[in-house]
Amino acid sequence: MWDDIKKSWCSGKDSRQIDESMRHHVYKEEENMAWKAHPLNDQIKLKFVLTKEKDGSQVTITHVIVPRGTSVKEHTHEVHDIIYPISGSATIWIKGLGEMKLKKGVLVNVPPGVPHKVYNVTEDMEIFNVFSGAIL
Repeated sequence: MWDDIKKSWCSGKDSRQIDESMRHHVYKEEENMAWKAHPLNDQIKLKFVLTKEKDGSQVTITHVIVPRGTSVKEHTHEVHDIIYPISGSATIWIKGLGEMKLKKGVLVNVPPGVPHKVYNVTEDMEIFNVFSGAIL
């Protein structure tokens, strides 16, 4: 497996060139992005860092702020929901697995169609969220 990964990186191989017209897709500064309300809880804020709609990406990446005491009700996605906390603490429930601690150093990969929810947010959370298979 590691050999396949190393081959996929093509070290030193110049196979594709981009030009200045691609700059806004390749290099983005988050400070220029607006915070939006989470669709399931308007107290939770998110920034759409990378999207199919704006960037032609095959993934959607969001930066999420989950305030202490808030929650995200049970829901599903049509794509993988990859949750990587940067700070804070909460509980995540995933149907079939039950409750788990959501905190820095943990990665959660919720498969498509699997119900899950986040609650018991005991510290403000900052999350890097990737949807594999773009949702927007």
